[in-house]
Amino acid sequence: MNAIVLINKPVDCRSTKCVAIARKKLGGSLKVGHSGTLDSTASGLLVLLTGNATRFSEYVMSLPKVYRAVIQFGAETETYDYSGDVVSEKGYADLDGRIFADVMYKFSGYRMQKPPAVSAVKIEGQPAYKLARSGHDIEMKTRPVFFRRVEITEPYNPEDGTMTIDVHCGRGTYIRTLAHDFGEIAGCGAYIKSLERLSTGMFKVDEASSPDGEIIPLPLSRLAENFTRIYVSSRDAQSFTNGMSILLRNSLMTSRGICVNGMICVEGESFLGFGKYVGYDYVKPEVVVPKDTLC
Repeated sequence: MNAIVLINKPVDCRSTKCVAIARKKLGGSLKVGHSGTLDSTASGLLVLLTGNATRFSEYVMSLPKVYRAVIQFGAETETYDYSGDVVSEKGYADLDGRIFADVMYKFSGYRMQKPPAVSAVKIEGQPAYKLARSGHDIEMKTRPVFFRRVEITEPYNPEDGTMTIDVHCGRGTYIRTLAHDFGEIAGCGAYIKSLERLSTGMFKVDEASSPDGEIIPLPLSRLAENFTRIYVSSRDAQSFTNGMSILLRNSLMTSRGICVNGMICVEGESFLGFGKYVGYDYVKPEVVVPKDTLC
């Protein structure tokens, strides 16, 4: 079985546990992998791939994502979310929520972001959270992340010091860091009170299964729907599957979707794959999977 499985991960459940549950339900020997983890403190959509479909993991991870975050103002924590020890507490009594409407434009486009020290980012081959929790003094490097937009879905509530935002972003974005940034703007600190991933590309949490429920495999063609998609002739199909670049203009574009880092879904009569636009109208093959092996 080479397919996509959508899981609605609950809070306090690790992504690796969801993978193990899906593998057991689909057959213990089946290869199953996730395409982008969720913190155990977060809930929502987890996209799993099975069998040969795991070769498409990078392309799922490249898809834009939407998160819903409830931000708690008035304190900072070690982890930038509710699970960590409080390191600073100033309260939110003096916070005027109207300031946020004036700064939302700053969270659009590329932005440099420093991941939390308690995160899965690798430092010399080791996850940062392991080094941080073992007492090592580590310095996290800033890196560029992309925000399509950040919108306030529930305005600041002075009664409990919370605000809800929807974050439309690219790969590698830490919403916990975003909450920390809002806390610095507010001047009183902030952390994530709750976080849910609503979507990855066109995959929605509403169509995902609970880990405790029935696991429903989806055809890998659903992944292709997320990308700009072309159909190639039998002649170009042979070249593409043999690792040779093909001319884009010789192909039929069947859908115009996301084109992340120049990646284009390429389909032939007998295969589904991905290629990268390399200029001069050429597409270079990256991954090719025979259709007769797909769900």
